[in-house]
Amino acid sequence: MIDIIIPAYNAHNTIEKTLFSIAYQENVDNLNVYIVNDASEDDYSKEVEYFKKFMNIKELKMKDNAGPGLARQFGIDKSNSKYIVFIDSDDVLSSPFSLKVLYENIENNNADVVISSFYEELDDGTRIEHIDDGIWLHGKIYRREFLKKNGIKFNNTYANEDNGFNQLVFLHDSKIATIDEFTYIWLFNKNSITRINNHEYSFNGLEGYLYNITWALNIAIEHGCNESKIATLAFSTLIATYYYYIEFKDNANKDNLVKWVKRIYEISLKYPVQSEEEKMNIWNNHFLSSTGEIDLKDKLNPPITLDIFFEKIDNCIVENKTMNI
Repeated sequence: MIDIIIPAYNAHNTIEKTLFSIAYQENVDNLNVYIVNDASEDDYSKEVEYFKKFMNIKELKMKDNAGPGLARQFGIDKSNSKYIVFIDSDDVLSSPFSLKVLYENIENNNADVVISSFYEELDDGTRIEHIDDGIWLHGKIYRREFLKKNGIKFNNTYANEDNGFNQLVFLHDSKIATIDEFTYIWLFNKNSITRINNHEYSFNGLEGYLYNITWALNIAIEHGCNESKIATLAFSTLIATYYYYIEFKDNANKDNLVKWVKRIYEISLKYPVQSEEEKMNIWNNHFLSSTGEIDLKDKLNPPITLDIFFEKIDNCIVENKTMNI
């Protein structure tokens, strides 16, 4: 059985199409669907009443609005099937076979998580392909026992909580199976927290990104995870932040970046990447993939070198210094 967990906050205008995409699944009889009502103004009794004719569906009500991460965790804690899939209340599954494909691959590969491809559909109908994506929850299935055994849970952030959760999964030596099939469509919703704060990598989104990476690294260290994986994630995040720093060259608040990344820098010093080749590969990957407003000339002749950027981080003063969160 698969538990489908849908965090929902005032999602009455969008959740119906989400539920239809689940009801059409070829393996619908093997699904338990949970709408986690994150203190919406109205309940989802109408939706449950209609769709219970087609599938096993239940509404779980939270007393206070806690954000999508804790809503998902509430759903995990109130369910018990072998596998877990997360779907946002404004997205859909891409075909009637999406969940069957995910289920067969996690079973056949004895995996802890299966990563499929997914589409990001923009407001003009354009679709962007996301392949082998380790950030979003979209198009993934998780083994409950693995999450439970390693104490992997969502935190209380409202943005980039996907990334924090997934990084914890990867840092705990999970067995991952990656497949090419597209199983999910991330639909454009201008009112979603993700679109408002994250989609264009605004400072709010970047702060959430760094917060969640720091959170995942701190827990990984506490849990005694693989030091090489900790080192790689810390260094990769520093390089990504460096390119964001260059991108926001005209923003007066960009020096806040060095404060947000302080703890990650400290972790990178304690857990350094041992191979110079790996460092160069990380650097090259970020150089090639960084987008946004970075001019090519700024990439080739950056206004600040990486060494000076690291020096700024090293010299910055942060309350409680290590930014434990």
